[in-house]
Amino acid sequence: MKKRDAGIWGTILLVILGILSIIFGTDLIEESGLNEDGSFGDNSGIPSQLPPISSDPLSQDWYEIYFTDPVCAPEDQRFGGVDEIIAESFSEAEVRVDIAAFELNLESIVNALIDLEERGIEVRVVTDEDNADESAINRLRRNGISVIEDKRSALMHNKFAVIDGRYVWVGSMNFTTNGSYCNNNNMLIFDSPRLAANYTAEMDEMYNEQQFGPDSPVNTPNEQLIIQGVEIENYFGPEKDIAPIIARTVARAQESILFMAFSFTDERVGEAILGRADSGVVVQGVFETVGSETTFSYYPPMRDAGLPNLEVRQDGNGRIMHHKIIIVDFETVIFGSFNFSENANRRNDENVMIVKDTTFANFFVEEFTAVWDEAAP
Repeated sequence: MKKRDAGIWGTILLVILGILSIIFGTDLIEESGLNEDGSFGDNSGIPSQLPPISSDPLSQDWYEIYFTDPVCAPEDQRFGGVDEIIAESFSEAEVRVDIAAFELNLESIVNALIDLEERGIEVRVVTDEDNADESAINRLRRNGISVIEDKRSALMHNKFAVIDGRYVWVGSMNFTTNGSYCNNNNMLIFDSPRLAANYTAEMDEMYNEQQFGPDSPVNTPNEQLIIQGVEIENYFGPEKDIAPIIARTVARAQESILFMAFSFTDERVGEAILGRADSGVVVQGVFETVGSETTFSYYPPMRDAGLPNLEVRQDGNGRIMHHKIIIVDFETVIFGSFNFSENANRRNDENVMIVKDTTFANFFVEEFTAVWDEAAP
């Protein structure tokens, strides 16, 4: 597990924990979105060009970034990962912890949630129907924690948590042992009440109203905001048409586009990247190997584009390269639960953040470089 702890001065703390190897997990099958038609949607989800709202006069240390170190130890040797940091942060809650988890089997997280319930701290959990009968979920229920499932064929694919309406954990990592110890993932914690309000609103509609999928209301209170001078956009799908927003951000690239993609089949995002490559923008991308050569994947057309400034690779992790990250001009970072697929855009419950800041982006560039170097040329 690698940590990026950054304030306004860009303080960096790198923690590398060595871990050893285990069996391949099921996350790829659960999340795959390879059955895509690549059709175009309308642009109704593109937000108006309103100025961001200033917010959150907090301390300088307002975010921390963690990247997993997926060496994949045997189950009984999996410790010291980002899951333990998340669990520890839960233990400091005073009012409530919300967690929306596509899949949840981490003992550290389950124990922390049960401890909160026993202390009288409110705990709300939402998960995907396909994973609602896992032993960890049943254990939560036996200990008095109500767990809501989406009860539909599409995925409740979010991976986020909100602590006391102030702190937000968000990223690509499923709350599983494979997610934390075997797969390439990112998780970030933000100290921002206004950002937390967005995720609380999403949680309320799923947990209280049991509203999922495209029929969910568009009710994110702070889609555009500024924290410590940094511009942030925050969207939830499929009530919001996220793919065109990502495509538009990519289309603004002037120098470079770096990306790491677990699944990449969306035509709008793919064509936006190819269009910038045609214009001379340098493009480098890493695809998760499994599924990358299927019919709708953008790996073959990018690999075969014949452009000297465009290079893509298949990842070198024997398990899963699970990032969903795009870095534009070493300044703007797109990340979250959102795979670049039509299923993510039209059917699954997802979230995405777009952060514009060079210091913030530098940490993701470092992770990209590590994944790129490990990938097969």
